[in-house]
Amino acid sequence: MLRILRNKKTAKKVWIILAIIIIPAFTLWGFAGSGRDKEENQPAGKIFGKNVSNLEFKKALSAAQTSAIMQFGDDFPKVQKYLNLESQAWERLILLEEAKRRKLNIDDQEVIKTIQMAPYFQKNSVFNNKTYVEILRYVFRLQPRAFEEQMRQNLILAKLYNLVTDNVKIDDNQIRQDWLKNNEELSIYYIAGLFAEFAKKIKPGKKEISAYYDKNKDAFIGPQSLNLEYLVTESDTESKKIPDLINKGQSLEQISKEFSLIKKETGLFKQFAPPAGFKIPQETINSVLSLAPGKPSPMVKIDKAYYVFTLKEIQPGIIPEFSELKDRIKEIIIREQSRETAKNKINACVEELKKNKPFNRASKAGGLKAEETKFFKSTDTIDKLGQAKMFWEAAKKLNPEQASGVLSDANGFYLIKLKAVKPVDEDKFSKEKAALGEKLLTQEKNKVFGQFIEETKKKAQ
Repeated sequence: MLRILRNKKTAKKVWIILAIIIIPAFTLWGFAGSGRDKEENQPAGKIFGKNVSNLEFKKALSAAQTSAIMQFGDDFPKVQKYLNLESQAWERLILLEEAKRRKLNIDDQEVIKTIQMAPYFQKNSVFNNKTYVEILRYVFRLQPRAFEEQMRQNLILAKLYNLVTDNVKIDDNQIRQDWLKNNEELSIYYIAGLFAEFAKKIKPGKKEISAYYDKNKDAFIGPQSLNLEYLVTESDTESKKIPDLINKGQSLEQISKEFSLIKKETGLFKQFAPPAGFKIPQETINSVLSLAPGKPSPMVKIDKAYYVFTLKEIQPGIIPEFSELKDRIKEIIIREQSRETAKNKINACVEELKKNKPFNRASKAGGLKAEETKFFKSTDTIDKLGQAKMFWEAAKKLNPEQASGVLSDANGFYLIKLKAVKPVDEDKFSKEKAALGEKLLTQEKNKVFGQFIEETKKKAQ
């Protein structure tokens, strides 16, 4: 234990909260779930070909929880159920092993200094031993020795993070372009072929709807129905033995007798709608369907229990009657025809632009009209057009008098032309440049470190 820590005091400084550096990357990538055993020296899993004991895993899990408490504070109980702390624990073990391979270490004095600077443990801007012990006991629920070791590991992980991301740079042009996306204003001329405008005039008749149904009925076939047999156990010991029996080719019936487990059935359910209250992962259903009938699927953990499924029965999907689909088909016809009409009209405008016709005259070839916008930022919403980002980014690439190619979104097809660009406030940019550069650099470093985590996990498996 770092006993000296509990006798030293230091002036309060801004403490680097390591969890904020490390956790964002950790929570984005999962890892295989852990195995557990009542015996702490039993292996929980393997990384880099080496066994990880249950005791090691529990320590890593505790550290992951401590980091989450640091990150979320009083909100931790609310978000805990959404955090995959087991995945974070495995990632922590993998990265610590990688750091060990790189011979990264942290001495006692650095651990002491970091803890002393933590505002959590200070009173009147000075490290306070009583506050430290009480927060460890009642907030983190840890002994000082365990917390200090976690902090040492956090500092090692921070050193690994810095080593991996040390060469990541952001240049002035990247900073400026990102700033412009949120601050520069421009205006455009535009021609719009909006689906909704043409949809008002399309009135499919019963014969047309019926003909569409006859021609495309196979596209409306419903999902197949499944009935699965399964075994379930909450025993960690059984959960370790059953996969071996599956690999040896034993049937669900044989496994059920081996462990005195009762075979159950899900009853028929739609392939993409598991039975209510039964959280069968879709990948597990897909796995069962890929196996021969009666062959057990790989074991899966759902909540606190372990399941093995086999396919007992499968019923093909059916095609609904015309009466059930006519309203849906009507909507499809309207959507398809309005889209086709809009496309034809915008293409007619394109042909006129190729003849060097003025923008407003070219619009008339498609029975459309050229309009213009007020000044807008990429983050704005434009009247009649919706989200501005697509139009802003396209306009930024245009030269004066140049028309864009055809743009499209869920609402229509468009042609645009840059009207004007409002001068930016250079003083504002100068004031915000440093903070924005730091933010972009952190984002890029986290991206690089995330890729590093993925590569390291693959090696660890």
